[in-house]
Amino acid sequence: MMDKEVLTQLSSILSRHSFVLYLNSVRNLGQDIYVFVVKGDVDKKIGILSKRNVRGFRDPFFAEGIKIEGTSLSFNLYPLSFENYLVLKGEFGIAPVPCKDKASFGTGDRLGLATAAHLDAFKGYDMFPVLAQQSPRELEKTHRDFRDVLLKAVLGVLEAGYTGGFGADADHIKDEKYLLEAADAGYTMYTLDVSDMLGTAEDISPDKVDHISQHSKDIVKDFSGKTISFEGGVYTVKEEQLYRSAIIYERAMNFVERVHGLLKGRLKAFDLEVSIDEGDRDTTVEDHIFVAEYLHRKGIDFWSLAPKFPGYFEKAVDYRGDMQRFTVELNKHCAVARMLGGYRLSLHSGSDKFSIYRIFNEATQHNFHIKTSGTSWLQALNVIHQKDRQLFKELYSIALDNLEESKKAYKISIYRQDFHEGLDLDDPNTLQNPKVKQLLHISYGVLLDEKRREIYNVLNQHEAEHYKYISDNIRKHLELLK
Repeated sequence: MMDKEVLTQLSSILSRHSFVLYLNSVRNLGQDIYVFVVKGDVDKKIGILSKRNVRGFRDPFFAEGIKIEGTSLSFNLYPLSFENYLVLKGEFGIAPVPCKDKASFGTGDRLGLATAAHLDAFKGYDMFPVLAQQSPRELEKTHRDFRDVLLKAVLGVLEAGYTGGFGADADHIKDEKYLLEAADAGYTMYTLDVSDMLGTAEDISPDKVDHISQHSKDIVKDFSGKTISFEGGVYTVKEEQLYRSAIIYERAMNFVERVHGLLKGRLKAFDLEVSIDEGDRDTTVEDHIFVAEYLHRKGIDFWSLAPKFPGYFEKAVDYRGDMQRFTVELNKHCAVARMLGGYRLSLHSGSDKFSIYRIFNEATQHNFHIKTSGTSWLQALNVIHQKDRQLFKELYSIALDNLEESKKAYKISIYRQDFHEGLDLDDPNTLQNPKVKQLLHISYGVLLDEKRREIYNVLNQHEAEHYKYISDNIRKHLELLK
């Protein structure tokens, strides 16, 4: 722990240079070396305070280090560039790691401002935080890259003074280009989205069956007629449905196998998630068995599987669907996962799905991964609604004008006629309106394109309020998963 007198001097010096020290960020890295985070008028920087010059850090803010009077310590400030991050990673081990916990929770941060607030929410909960989580779609809409997402997460980790493990998820990867960019950045989790590689199986003619591999045929032979006991009943695996699953998924599994090989050649350890939750087809027991067993027999020890559950998992609103059917199908998938190796099940579009959280936690026996992202973006808009009503109205208008374009990237059932002219945007409960939440949730790309500077200005000026909105919201999610 840094001496109080040194801390007071450091804070005072920084204040004279228009920097505010995050007191919780001050961390001893060993051998009289400390790291801390400061907020300036324009951006945040890391500080390194030590008795000796710590080599490797680039682009110091001060031409020479500033000495702390009465000590042998001096400090300088640096941007958290990727090169400076690599020093922190290589010399001090500050970097994401694979998950060793049973339960994990992803908190995507589209703005790169929320990590410290996310970590505040995790306090007291048995959950591994996956802090850097972004998909190529989100990167394109926000004009960011995997490095920037990781750097902002690490900056938040340092700002919060968090010393535990955390993950970095390259989400919904569909091609090698983005995969390799994430691997080069040092991500620890890879979510492979195979939705564009699925075959069709309206019929399972002998010709189609003949074209699947012997590897797949062996799976069909070995599991046909097998009974699976689950909470609430017994299910008998159907041969015809297994053949259908093989026809649909075999090519996609070849992609997973190829990607797994690429990652093994570059990384010592990583978490691999296979996403089969996109598209219109609810994942059957046979689909699940085929995908999991195909990969296991290829030596691919995946970490998590994301099935498509029945019902609707639209953005920004709670689950819609038959709760009893959801529970039955979830229990079947949990039974298959336990039978085939105990990997976790993953719930995508998990933001605000409060009505099913306790069911999901109980059925999986607290062995799960849940992803959220847009819910934190909506908390930023809550702050703007509170602090700059005129800007909020402009954002709403832009979002409405671009609704059809924004909908192209998301499956969501809102329409222009849902938004009547008399909607009172001054109502403090405006962002509790499900349609408004959905509209603004999917509109982040166009809103950042047109009002990025204004959005960031409000949030930076009201950081404490922004952090509180975010942490309260994530805590509301986590509380249901205890």
